[in-house]
Amino acid sequence: MFAYMKRGREFYRDLFSLALPIVFQNLIMTALGIVDIFMVGLLGEGPMAAVTVANTPVFVIQLIVFGLQSGSAVLISQYWGKQDKEAINRVIGIGFYIAGAVSTAFALVMFFFPNQMMGLFSNNEELIPMAAEYARVIGFAYIAYSLFSVYIGAHRR
Repeated sequence: MFAYMKRGREFYRDLFSLALPIVFQNLIMTALGIVDIFMVGLLGEGPMAAVTVANTPVFVIQLIVFGLQSGSAVLISQYWGKQDKEAINRVIGIGFYIAGAVSTAFALVMFFFPNQMMGLFSNNEELIPMAAEYARVIGFAYIAYSLFSVYIGAHRR
């Protein structure tokens, strides 16, 4: 029944050599999220809720970056098959421009208008100032996040 799963040792060695770095990257990102939640959770319920509200716009950035990764992975794989490295660089560059522009726009809005932005996601008057303070600081980190994500996604082909 599972005869198609039987491959040579070389296949599985190659598979694990490709999969392990991706697994470790995801493990590190998950562990970072757990540590972040734990540290903020020690501050209390209010700060934890504020961080949750402040991270709502980040979900939009993550969706856009995921779309860029998925779309560029298809194009990069095709160009890799043709050995067209110039086209691969163009695809990565376009991904950088789009991800950088979107994340920079969000970061600027979160920096200059944090109370108004957080007011869109919560009507709790106690949370908005705490969320705005956190959003003002963390917003610029998502510029690096989006650029790194596009770069990492491009190299997974």
